[in-house]
Amino acid sequence: MLKSVLAALAVAALVTALPLAGAQAQSTQSQGTSTSKSTSKSTSEKKTTAKTTEKKLTPQQQKMKDCSAKWQDEKKAKNVSGKTAHNKFMSTCLKG
Repeated sequence: MLKSVLAALAVAALVTALPLAGAQAQSTQSQGTSTSKSTSKSTSEKKTTAKTTEKKLTPQQQKMKDCSAKWQDEKKAKNVSGKTAHNKFMSTCLKG
């Protein structure tokens, strides 16, 4: 008996919450269109911030970037390709 009462209460809560969630999403969308200028401004600020943090590479990231460039040169010079060759080259490059 208790299980059926709890199940009925859970269903009633879900049925009540669904229309409220739809109304909230609709009001959020209408607010989003009226403030699109401020949103685009903050988006451009985020891009600027992302570019600034992207330029600061950790030593490991810098090493990966350098080895990746060396791999491109190696690939052209020796005409090699494939995942195995890449992994072997990167392994030796990152160690040294």
